[in-house]
Amino acid sequence: MAEIEKDLLNRKNPTQREFKAKSFLPKRPIEDLGTDKIEGKRFYSKEFMAQEWEHIWKKTWQIVCRSGDLDSIGSFYVYELGKESFLIVKGNDGVIRCFYNVCQHRGNKLCIAHEGAMNTFTCPYHGWKWNNDGSLKSVANPQFFRQFDEGVPFDELALSQVKIDVWGGWLWINLDSESIALKEYLGEYGEHLESYQFENWDLIDYQSFEWNGNWKHAVDAFNESYHFASLHPDMPHISEGHDVPIELNGIHSRMLNYNDTVSEVVEGDREAFTPLRQKMMSLHDAYKGSAKDLHLSNIEIKRAQEDDQPIYKNMNDEQLVHQYHYYFFPNATFTNRPENGLVFRFRPHATDPNKSYYDFFILVNNPSGSEKPIRPEHKIHKGDGPEVYERAFNGTFNDVFSNVLSEDGSNMETMQWGTKSDSFKGMNLCEQEIRIRHFHQTIDRFIAQK
Repeated sequence: MAEIEKDLLNRKNPTQREFKAKSFLPKRPIEDLGTDKIEGKRFYSKEFMAQEWEHIWKKTWQIVCRSGDLDSIGSFYVYELGKESFLIVKGNDGVIRCFYNVCQHRGNKLCIAHEGAMNTFTCPYHGWKWNNDGSLKSVANPQFFRQFDEGVPFDELALSQVKIDVWGGWLWINLDSESIALKEYLGEYGEHLESYQFENWDLIDYQSFEWNGNWKHAVDAFNESYHFASLHPDMPHISEGHDVPIELNGIHSRMLNYNDTVSEVVEGDREAFTPLRQKMMSLHDAYKGSAKDLHLSNIEIKRAQEDDQPIYKNMNDEQLVHQYHYYFFPNATFTNRPENGLVFRFRPHATDPNKSYYDFFILVNNPSGSEKPIRPEHKIHKGDGPEVYERAFNGTFNDVFSNVLSEDGSNMETMQWGTKSDSFKGMNLCEQEIRIRHFHQTIDRFIAQK
């Protein structure tokens, strides 16, 4: 058993309460998923990309935007996923709906703007109009259409609607009208995350990155911490990602990364607060112990603050300080602490399996509803250098972690190149990469359900 796990299990927990999120510790056995290699073709094949669209993207729930972004009548948001565009809008009746963003005259994209507010959506090509509840408002010069001699078929020409629901302050959509309910889809892990009360959180930044790699490479990169010591040399000095607890649950999974500690893989001083540790750890003035044990002190402090911070009452000890990392198939990751968190979204390119989009959301817990800072403009950023990420966040994200993202992004193009090589015989995955194996096996099961 790892040192940090022993410390957490040995500390006294006077509360003895039941929490929505079940503790990771002690570790539980993980089912045997075998040792088969993951072939490279799935990362660059257009045929495989087409199968994913039909059997995954059209059948699963997709996280879109914060429900609070559509707070006023007529407010809308356009979401791009693969080859499709969707228009999410709050109608005059106060109901939020989702439609395919497609004019029913000639197939033009109806709404070109990314977001805004409108009572009527007018196609810029020929001027057909739709109300913000998706109903057809008017056809330009209907007398020119012989098929409308008996009247315009308003119902037939309404915008095509998409299933939509809300959870955790987020809007989610599903292209399958017969799909299970969102809460059922999120399952037990959705219940776990309810302890964070995400509906009270504010989105303070949202940026996107076009990566030169398949979307599955991006998912894989964030579903294991086995790479921390090699790709992210700063991380072991401020956290523990070595031999972390992992759990599989249906089509979803989770893992635990430890904050406010120093990894066992560090060869050197694990006690002192170096400049990096002083900057990145939640060090408080009264603490006189070692850097590797800071997390234990911070758990005690937050437990003592429950009356002032009621959200702490809903959380087990691990949640109070450490990074709970939840992945919802196929493309949403929640990684959180009680005070702030990140959501990652991974999207396929519309036509090219060698490209993808990595969407990065930064949120802060704001239970009092105090005024939030003005959110920077959302952009899609291209390039691999660390300066790209520094410009993208411009102060809303810590520069050390920004550099970590740069390291992950720089890996995408070389991963995509290597998996296309004739010499590549398939991925050999260890048990710390079992979430990757589970992810790809889930993809295969979805595709097999024809």
